[in-house]
Amino acid sequence: MLGMVLTLRSKTVEGVYQEIWGALTAYNLVRLEIAKAALTVKCDPTEISFIRAFHVVQYELHWAAITRAQGKLASLLQRLRQRLVSLLKEEQSGRKFDRAVKALPQRYTVRVLKRDLN
Repeated sequence: MLGMVLTLRSKTVEGVYQEIWGALTAYNLVRLEIAKAALTVKCDPTEISFIRAFHVVQYELHWAAITRAQGKLASLLQRLRQRLVSLLKEEQSGRKFDRAVKALPQRYTVRVLKRDLN
């Protein structure tokens, strides 16, 4: 997955199924970590942004894979949840401008030329 866009690279049906199941499993694991982090601070899981949580999980798991510290996996998961909780404490900037409904652009006038068939 590149960012939040899923690109299927498999050329076989079984490979496509495997990639889709992998994406669904990753989605559910991120949601599970969000729920566990929200449970520790007794808040609603919907208060944590999925996109930001996805990036935190991606970053932490990347570093966990590089360090190859299987014995430290529990502490790495604890740090992951602490970073997810810290997302709650960050202030999200509000809108700088009010919402506005933009006018639809006017279509150009089209001139139809009729040809003589003589």
